[in-house]
This record gives sequence, structure tokens and C-alpha cells, in this order.
Amino acid sequence: MPSEFTFHGDLPSLLRPRWRYKSPVIISITRRASIKDVVESFGLPHTEVGRVECNDLQVDFSFPVEDSQKFNIYGVETPWDVTRPSLLRPEPLKQISFVVDVNVGRLARYLRMAGFDTLYDYRWDDNRIVDIVNRENRIVLSKDLGLLKRKQVGFGRCVRAEKPIDQLDEIICVFGLTELIRPFRRCLECNSLLIPVAKNVILPRLEPLTRKYYTSFSMCTTCDKIYWSGSHRDNMKQLLTTVYTDQS
Repeated sequence: MPSEFTFHGDLPSLLRPRWRYKSPVIISITRRASIKDVVESFGLPHTEVGRVECNDLQVDFSFPVEDSQKFNIYGVETPWDVTRPSLLRPEPLKQISFVVDVNVGRLARYLRMAGFDTLYDYRWDDNRIVDIVNRENRIVLSKDLGLLKRKQVGFGRCVRAEKPIDQLDEIICVFGLTELIRPFRRCLECNSLLIPVAKNVILPRLEPLTRKYYTSFSMCTTCDKIYWSGSHRDNMKQLLTTVYTDQS
């Protein structure tokens, strides 16, 4: 008998079109494969899966698929604590950090604004991002399902929202990051930490009005960019206030 695969929550929306509106998906197993491989053959990245049950018993990604089995595939339960081990991911992350691809590039700036360690460069291709993950084990944020299927990507999220501020809201909700928000501690351009700097040290670099009206400054430790509490910062505070409100 064929095997049955039921995808729960919003996971069906990530399946290939031929499977998207079938519940359950029923197929005959013609080759030896793990449940991870079979799930991804339907178009769903393993990064989106939080629990797999075979005949009502939880199994890991290496579980072999055979005929006459009934699988239930569930999404990640939120908030997702990626620093705790699970059956599907026995080696958790030591800390929260992200790498963002060009499909959601503006999200990187918003995450940095909120204080999260986020790498991004519009010139990076999938291979470069995978290299970064291999070195630093970061969470990959993308809309590219192919990238999220790469075996080197242990933790990731297919970003559903379209607007950058909504994407930030989504990521904070999914990973339970509200209490970890530390605004204005990272450079928006290069992600490095900011340090306070005395006004007299940077005085020659300031525009006349900035020199006249502002007294508190910080500087990027890498790219030397200067920050101060101007109207742009007030606008960013307002954006983050919106996120705080949504999460409460």
C-alpha cells in the first residue's frame, strides 16, 4: 500500500504546486529514502519542519520511509528556541545570529537596528551563504526554498511576510526574540558593534547643525560610521515600538 503524508499548519503552501492542495499526499515508495529526503522531494525545506510522526510515533530526519506508513509533518512550534536540542536537531545553536540572502535583503538592516547579529551582502550567492553557515552556524533567512534545502543549513526560515517591517515582526515572533531586542547597538551598514565616542573626538567630521544640536554620539568599530540621536533614530524607534506592540 502507498504511504500517506499529511502536512499541517501553513506547510502545504510551501509544497510544489502538484502537491499543494492534496491532503493527505499519497504516494508509493519506489526507492530507499529518509523522511527528510521525501519531505524535500515535495518541495518543503527541512528547516520548516518541527516535528515528524510516523504512525503516531515521533521520528528523526533519518527515519527510512517505506510503503504503508502514515506520516504527519508539523511546522516549527513558536517561539522556537534554537538553543535547545530536539529530536530533529540534536545539536542546537549556541547563540542567536542570522545570515540573510538577497531575497529579503532589507530585513538585515531591520534586524541590525533591533540589535541582532546579522550578516548580509547583496553580492553573496547561495554557495557563499552556505560557507558562512559552515563556519559560524547561523540561522538562514530567505525566500529561496532551494537554499533552505541545502544540507549544511541546519536552522533557517522561509520568510513569509513581504514588507521588511513585517518580516522583522515575523522573525521576532518565530524565534521568540522580544526580550532580546537591544536597539542601536550595531552598525546598520556592516553589523559591527557600536561604541560611545566623545563629541570632541569627531567634531571635525560633523555637519554644522549636527555639531550644534547633538551631544551624544557612537561610532562603528569597523567602518567608522558615526551615529547620533537625530530624527532618523526617532523614526527607527517608532518602527521598533510597532514590533513591541505586535508581540505583546
